Amino acid sequence: MSQPIEMIIAGATGLVGKSTLEAALQCEKITHVYSLSRRPITIKAAKLTQWLDEKLDIPSFINPPKFPIVAVIALGTTIKKAGSKKQLHAIDVELVIKVAKDMLTLGVEHIIVISCLGASPKGVSHYLRCKGEMEMRLQQLTFKTITFLQPGPLAGPRDDPRMDERVLQCVMQVISPCMLGSLQNYKPIDATDVAKVIIHLATEQLDIEKKQVKRLTSSQMQSLIS
Repeated sequence: MSQPIEMIIAGATGLVGKSTLEAALQCEKITHVYSLSRRPITIKAAKLTQWLDEKLDIPSFINPPKFPIVAVIALGTTIKKAGSKKQLHAIDVELVIKVAKDMLTLGVEHIIVISCLGASPKGVSHYLRCKGEMEMRLQQLTFKTITFLQPGPLAGPRDDPRMDERVLQCVMQVISPCMLGSLQNYKPIDATDVAKVIIHLATEQLDIEKKQVKRLTSSQMQSLIS
């Protein structure tokens, strides 16, 4: 029988974070979920503890965790929302690394981070370069397992849907059947499917002898849960 786990989710008010929280609360293998966010979530559950903090500081455990902890970081923004390249970097890189370090001090061994397709320190855009820098710096931390999820366009209901995203999703629905091979990574992937992947990864039994760093694209994620 697999060992129960606890989960921390940073960014549970976002599209992927919320879907992951809902899936985690339904998963019997996950005994408790800690949600770290700036604003409260409306979901109520006996095995849910909300940590609310403007700076996303994680409170210290009073007692050591009973089970292994898996952490999920679903934090991110856009230049339009952030207001500047500097602010985008502050959230997508500095904040993610800061939260990851806090999670490490709690005993987290496996961390799952939402990145994006094309993330690279030498990416063609500031956004991709920020994601690439975040991945590079996070790899330098001493987690036993790091999994970067690199989806293409994300589909699903957002709290603040933007017109450009709605138009893009409509266009992608039309052309998706024609996208084959490596182009499949650019097909929209539903946030609920990403959440299923996260739960699968969080509850799999790992036999770790050395540090592992994994990256999964949309097509690889779909294969994992199909």
